[in-house]
Amino acid sequence: MALLLPLLVLAAIGFVLSLIVHVMALAGYVPPGGEAVFVMHFGVFVVWLPTVLLSLRLNHTLKSRHSWKRSLAGSPRWMRYATYGLFAYAVVNFLIVAHLTGNHPKAPGVTPTLLRGFSGHWMFFYGMAFSMLYSVYRKPWLLSVAKCPSGHRVDHADRFCSSCGAALPQRDAGT
Repeated sequence: MALLLPLLVLAAIGFVLSLIVHVMALAGYVPPGGEAVFVMHFGVFVVWLPTVLLSLRLNHTLKSRHSWKRSLAGSPRWMRYATYGLFAYAVVNFLIVAHLTGNHPKAPGVTPTLLRGFSGHWMFFYGMAFSMLYSVYRKPWLLSVAKCPSGHRVDHADRFCSSCGAALPQRDAGT
């Protein structure tokens, strides 16, 4: 938890920088420094590995099906939708870049199209990391295992225990 805030800040910076690179690439420009921009790859792994580990804790097991809903439960609704939108945009952007570069010989050096492809994915990974980290920052109790009064494991969003039917107290950001 001590690294949560620094990782949150790093994810925000990574997202903003990847957005700048992406807009420049869409406009046909390569940012100053050219290939140095690929340090963004390293930054993705710096924030993404802890985010994945946090996601496993949010989903409480390696065996259960991963749920974005659980991972983003502490994020505001607009942030969840923005994250889903980033995912859709990354997929569409990838398909467009694949189409644009598919039948052409590889251009030497860093091209705006190449940067467009990478930065679209950087935006998603940094944005998703920020959303998930912010979710835990806002509602740290999501990392705990929720149980009904009878001791059955339940999801934090459940209103009733699926095993015994007991009503569950609703938590908010302050508890």
